[in-house]
Amino acid sequence: MTHTNLDNFHLVDIKNPIHPSIFYDDNEYDLFILRLPQIKNDSFDLHSYAFIITEESYYYYDKNKDAFNDLKDFKHFYHFLNKLINTTMKLTTSFSSSISDLEELVYQEKTHKNFNSIWFSHKNDLIKINRVLLKAIDALEDIMFKYKNEDDYLERNFADIQEHIQRANRNIEHSLEKLDTLFSFYQTQVNEQSNKIVYILTLLSGIFLPLNFIVGFFGMNTTSLPFTKEDGGTLTVVLILIIAALISTLITLLMRRR
Repeated sequence: MTHTNLDNFHLVDIKNPIHPSIFYDDNEYDLFILRLPQIKNDSFDLHSYAFIITEESYYYYDKNKDAFNDLKDFKHFYHFLNKLINTTMKLTTSFSSSISDLEELVYQEKTHKNFNSIWFSHKNDLIKINRVLLKAIDALEDIMFKYKNEDDYLERNFADIQEHIQRANRNIEHSLEKLDTLFSFYQTQVNEQSNKIVYILTLLSGIFLPLNFIVGFFGMNTTSLPFTKEDGGTLTVVLILIIAALISTLITLLMRRR
């Protein structure tokens, strides 16, 4: 298989490193592009793998060498795809484990200080993977439909590949649901903490508001203030403050019970 045997538009698609999964049915050959998420160090990357299917053989386009590798027969073609999809399944499993760890921390009220950024990063990655896998599932269904009457070899041998990629997508969708539930729970925790803080501030305001009024009243630089000419006037004011604080606290507690 050489470049000259292909339609120019198809060749552009083959060389496109971010082309989505798709299946083209042509008279002389079939073009199958499969885009999958693959593990890259501690993260992932999206790769597009292009294949040309003829009556004689199966070809994989190596983007690094800009050449077609002859996979020779269906068996090698199948194992090549199966290896790619198994790597994708490992990636989706690692995402599920990471979200489970985050979930355990939140439910134990050991919330990570960067929860929002971690949550958004996972959400963004999972949505990307979900879209890519849905396109890959559609492309696999198209190629299976095209060849299902030819000795049923694709139906028989691709059944597990289709099931694996569907399972990987189910893992992603389940992880997305867990993320949404986790965010709702986290927001509930944050709201409860905020309500507690507001409640405490309200209690303190209810207690200290009358005290501030009394202190402000006796702090005025005016004549004829009570207790200014009596012995023990300061002690009397202190006692008034204590009594006012006790009354305010009692009233606040009674209102809380109601």
